Amino acid sequence: MPFQPIQSFTRKRLSDVVSDQIKQLISEGTLMPGDRLPAERDLATQLGVSRPSLREALIRLEADGYIETSGRGGFTVVDMTAAIISRPLAELLLQNPRTSADILELRQGLESISTVYAAQRATTADLKKITRAFDALKAGSQSRDRVNLAELDAAFHLAIADSTHNVALAHVMHGIHTLIREGMRQYHRLIDYDDAMEKQLMSQHQAIYDAVIARDAQKARKAAERHLAYVREMYKDDAAKPSASEVS
Repeated sequence: MPFQPIQSFTRKRLSDVVSDQIKQLISEGTLMPGDRLPAERDLATQLGVSRPSLREALIRLEADGYIETSGRGGFTVVDMTAAIISRPLAELLLQNPRTSADILELRQGLESISTVYAAQRATTADLKKITRAFDALKAGSQSRDRVNLAELDAAFHLAIADSTHNVALAHVMHGIHTLIREGMRQYHRLIDYDDAMEKQLMSQHQAIYDAVIARDAQKARKAAERHLAYVREMYKDDAAKPSASEVS
């Protein structure tokens, strides 16, 4: 586990030392957005501190916006950029869906970089996480149940971003997760019931996955660029269609 026992001779308050250690793990990328902290009893044991001292540290971290209570109990690491990036832009996207082209330009740059770094830096555990996300996306695509497909699509790309071990990149990718997910929901609506397009997208995801697993950074970059270029063309075609008001 990444948590280190607290030295009993420290001059700082134990809760401050605990808080500093958890913030350090977040800043260096050992703890990523959405990661769950161990249960209080286990975490107190790993740190070698009392549960009251641990609880004081957790309360302060929650108040400062580093962690949040989970629906299943316990704490998870917060997407710290979400409130700054996702919500305002997601609202704009919902008001004007044709601005999705701007989001896709951003995605193309970020995800091209992500696939390169993931291919170069992913650990064995990272590759297993990417594989699980890809298998879930593939199963969702084959099931014809489109309800969760956008979420599975985003999860696959975020698993790759997490494997870059670039803390800034990973946090920004998580921060725009709501934005990306909304964009994905839109393009999945565009291809709903179009099996040929769905198969094409799945083939592109397969190419990205294969290149990352093979640790072929340049092939991974090209696969990601082809994928996002294809999706951008889909948006252009949809934007060129007359709206209902224009037809009437």
